[in-house]
Order: sequence, then C-alpha cells, then structure tokens
Amino acid sequence: MRIWITGASTGIGAAAARELARRGHELFLTARSADKLAELPGTPKPGDVTDRVAIHRIAAELAPLDVALLGAGTYVPVTPETFSAELFRDHLEVNVMGTVHCIEAVLPDMLRRRAGRIAVVASVTGFAALPRAEAYGATKAFLISMCDSLRADLDGTGVAVTVINPGYVRTPLTAQNEFRMPFLIEPEEAARAIANGLERGRPEISFPLPAALAMKLFGALPGRLARRYTARVARGLRR
Repeated sequence: MRIWITGASTGIGAAAARELARRGHELFLTARSADKLAELPGTPKPGDVTDRVAIHRIAAELAPLDVALLGAGTYVPVTPETFSAELFRDHLEVNVMGTVHCIEAVLPDMLRRRAGRIAVVASVTGFAALPRAEAYGATKAFLISMCDSLRADLDGTGVAVTVINPGYVRTPLTAQNEFRMPFLIEPEEAARAIANGLERGRPEISFPLPAALAMKLFGALPGRLARRYTARVARGLRR
C-alpha cells in the first residue's frame, strides 16, 4: 500500500513508519523535522499540518494514496493555573485543524477513484473526560465524532475511515505526565496494533484492550458517578 504518515518524526508515528516499512508498504512521511524524517524508512515530505496550502501541495504530489495515516498531534497538560486560550488554540490548530487540512487534501482524489482509507489517530481519552486533559481530550473527542460522521457519509463511496485510539504509549508527549500511566505500552506495540488494523481494514483500532475497555466503560457511567471518579483522580494528582 501507498501510505502517507503525518506526525511521523517521533513517537507512534515513527514506530508506525518502521513497522509498516518492515511489512513492505511504500511510505511517505510528513512532519516539521526534516532531519528526523531522514532517519526513517520512507520518502520524507517535510511539512506542517497547520499550513493548509503546504499540506494540499504534498497530498497532490503523493496521489494516489491507499492510506492517509494522520497522526500529527500535540499535548500539554492543563491545570487551573495554566488554563489559557492560547494553550487551547494550539491543540485545536494541530489536533483538529491539522487533521482536517489533511482529510480535505486527500478526500477528493479518493472519492474520484472510489478507493482509499483515511486513518485518524485520536485517543481513548476521547471516550471520557480525564483530569488535565481539558484541551487534549476535547480535541480527541472531536476527532472520534468527526470520523464516525464521516464514515457514515462515505458509506458506498469506496472510501473507508478508521479511527485509531491509543491508550498510554511511552512517547515524548506522555513523558510530560507526572502520574503513573495505567496499561502503558511501548511505541513498537502501538505500531503493530496500527499496522494489523490497517491491513485488516478495521474501522476502529483501540489499544491496549484493557485501557480501551476501561475508558469506554468509564464514558458510559451515569454522570454523577463519572464526575465523582474524575474528581477523585484530580485530587490525587494535586497531592
């Protein structure tokens, strides 16, 4: 498959590039760091997902694509003391609008060919609210909802949508967390889960299973119970 990976320079994106290359797929890698991309298997296509014009140019050069694996994202923990519009704006520009720019760029060609898959990296955090995830979690919930709606609207067109929901993965972003991360996995394990899911054409890839199930169950709790649990976790983080 011809696969375009955004957010490919570090973390899950870099691990996914190595795993998918090992399986023989043709890769095109986009991130802001050209130096880091050059160290990975695949053709570097440096760019910033927040730059709509640049992303459209890259997508036009790469067409036709079998898969657009859209993983560029940012995360900064939020506290009452750091709560700011600028922090939220950064998350929205990268996590939400950066993903939208990429979908906007690849979708017309996929529709014309009646083929292709859009795979968006969201997070199990999008299933339920967690402390310190006011910005990150909200953007990931947006991506999950957007993917579910887009999948329905694309039914019968030949274009598929996959939403990828990782739990805690050891990356430079999660290294910011000062709490014990349950069910923490390595990027290589995340990459294998993503590669397996893409090759099988799954509409949802959520991992590790215990984290995904726990967050889905948490999200299904009655409001009062969910609020009590979230508040208790938040108090623990403040100690």
